[in-house]
Amino acid sequence: MKFKGIHDAVMFAKVLSAGLVVAGYAFLGVWLSNWLNQNGWPILLSLCAIPIVTGFGMWQGWLFITKSRKKK
Repeated sequence: MKFKGIHDAVMFAKVLSAGLVVAGYAFLGVWLSNWLNQNGWPILLSLCAIPIVTGFGMWQGWLFITKSRKKK
């Protein structure tokens, strides 16, 4: 992997950290789904928790990558 400058290294770090954020939200979704299931919530809500929380994490990761760039 070749970096042409510090900008490429910074963008790589942002994409990597955004991926970790999405993975954390996916883990949170699975944990929340399990918690809802154990506490008697409807199974449909329990199953929908995973894609909803993961989708929210993907949105947050996208905002982090796109909105943190400086406008020229």
